[in-house]
This record gives sequence, structure tokens and C-alpha cells, in this order.
Amino acid sequence: MRNRAITVVTISIIALLAVISGLFAAFASHEYWNLIWVALIIIWAGIFFHTISSGHEKILRQLLDRLDLPADAQVLAFNAGRPADLKLTAERLQAPGKVTSVAAWGQTLPVVKQQLAAAKIADRVKLVDGGMTNLPFANQLFDYVIIDAALHNITPAIQRGRALQEAARVLKADGTLLIIDTKYMAEYRQVLNNMGIDDVQVSKTGFDGWWGGPWISTKILLAKRS
Repeated sequence: MRNRAITVVTISIIALLAVISGLFAAFASHEYWNLIWVALIIIWAGIFFHTISSGHEKILRQLLDRLDLPADAQVLAFNAGRPADLKLTAERLQAPGKVTSVAAWGQTLPVVKQQLAAAKIADRVKLVDGGMTNLPFANQLFDYVIIDAALHNITPAIQRGRALQEAARVLKADGTLLIIDTKYMAEYRQVLNNMGIDDVQVSKTGFDGWWGGPWISTKILLAKRS
């Protein structure tokens, strides 16, 4: 949650400085064609802020609708500590259904718990402070494992593979794994195939998943044990 706020502020400052510099250069040099670059920066920033403010949430909402979660489903979520994403999942569940979120919550844990209580979903959410490479759960515990924009942050590749192995370990035999990410999809597919999970589908998300443009775009990996 804090990392997302820092990202928004950083991108805002960079975009604003670039626009101001471009305007100054264009009018100072009377080379007004430079305004094209200013326009492109504004378009890029607009697309980025659309995705981070509403596009990504729209993608997750559509995917959850597609999964049609049973009310009593047990869901494991890795979402880089975003309470809004937890709410989208938890509001589809009823006790004993629960979404368990693993993240580096740290000092934000009490605040997030208050937010969940205010949203009246605290009974359907469990917060676990930890990482993805060594999960404190029994084998085949969850019906769904959702990894949302969290896996690509793990380095090196061998550790990402370890995190995927852990996700597969705690997934039930008839469970579903959903990965939302911008890269490494071929790598994820290979790791899953090596574990005997061959029913793997990768798809694009379109404009709502563009992080500034189509060159950095969100993709979806949906995997099931055959």
C-alpha cells in the first residue's frame, strides 16, 4: 500500500517536471514542434494513472466474476498489501469462506485491520505478515491462490520459482491458481509445467492493463491441475 503511494507520487513528480521542462524548452527556443513530446508525456501519464487508479481494479473484479467464487471458498491472496483488492475478494464470501492475505504488512497491520473492520469484512479476511517463499500453511489447503502484481518483485528467478512451488503446494488438487503480472509469464508457465500443472492459459487484458502504454501491459495466467 505504501509502495503504491510512493510510486504514484514519484511518477507524478517526474511527469510534471518533464511537462514543465518541455514547455519551457519549446517556448524559449520557439521550436514549437517540441510540444509534441509534451503531449506524448501527458498521454503516457494519463494512461498510467488510469491503470493504477481504476484499470487494474477493473481487471481483478472481472476475473473474480469469471471465477465465480463459492461463498465458502478458501482463498490465498498475494497482492502487495492492497486492502482494496482484499475487499473485492472478501465481499464475495460468507463464513466460513475466507481470504488469507500474505504480505510484508509490518507497522501497517493495525491500520489495515481497522479498514477491514470498517468495511465489515474482518470476519472473512486473515492477514499474515510474511513472504511467499516459505508459507506457514499445510498442503492443499486453499481452493484458490491469487497472486496479483507481487511475483515479479521477487528476485532472483530461482526465488520466484520457489514462491510458485509454495503456491502450488498449498493449492487443493482441484484448485485454481491465478497470476496477474506484467512479465515472466513464460517462466511461470515453465515452472508450473515442471510441477505437472499443464492446464495453463495466458491472456492479455487490453487498455485497462497498460502501465503507460502497451509495452508494459498486464497479463493473466490461469492454471489448474489436470
